[in-house]
Amino acid sequence: MKREAHATLRVVGLRRGREIDAELPVQLLTGTLTAGAGGATLVVPLIEIDGWQEAPGRVTLYLTGGDVLDLSLETDEARRLARATLDAASAPPELARSLRAFGDVREGDHASHDRWFGPMLRARAAIEGVSDPLRQCALLDADRIGAEVERTIDELAAVRTGGDPSRTRALAAGIEEETEAVREALARVALAAGTLEGSAPDSRLADWRLWIETVRSLFRALDDAWPAVARVLRNGV
Repeated sequence: MKREAHATLRVVGLRRGREIDAELPVQLLTGTLTAGAGGATLVVPLIEIDGWQEAPGRVTLYLTGGDVLDLSLETDEARRLARATLDAASAPPELARSLRAFGDVREGDHASHDRWFGPMLRARAAIEGVSDPLRQCALLDADRIGAEVERTIDELAAVRTGGDPSRTRALAAGIEEETEAVREALARVALAAGTLEGSAPDSRLADWRLWIETVRSLFRALDDAWPAVARVLRNGV
């Protein structure tokens, strides 16, 4: 595993029944925080950090299962390690991986395909490189994405009908019927966002991971809807 940061610092707390109070070498590896060396190494997968609380000279990590670790931050090296750990623990994952329709476009559908996935791509780009969970939540706002999706549906229908008002409305209604799952997914994102925005420091990362899963589900819903949307556009009204 790649070593991303390291420092020697005091670690105090409890990990899986083991009490710790020692000066230890601590490393941030890919997806893992380790403290100590040899057989006594303490291993904390980043996915098990449910939250954190920063205070002058230290950071407290709240772990899955109720364990808690206090890390002293008395040196620049230690502070860099803590910052890198928290950033890595809340880095947005690749949300479009494994989507099928996103990467499979029929001949003649390219422009409509790109327009349909535009809201998703802009949402993904907005949080790229942002590690603050609350900032990610604000940037990927469900109401804003929902408005973009509705506007995209109207635009797709207008392009297909040449702007004829009655035919555009009818075609947009046909697309709406095929995208109910997208609106349901948006509602789940909004609900999870409310929980994340009101979360306590000791559970913020756990709530962020649940929010990320709803965002992933939204991307899947947009992906799943595309074949039906494309069919409605091809068939017209």
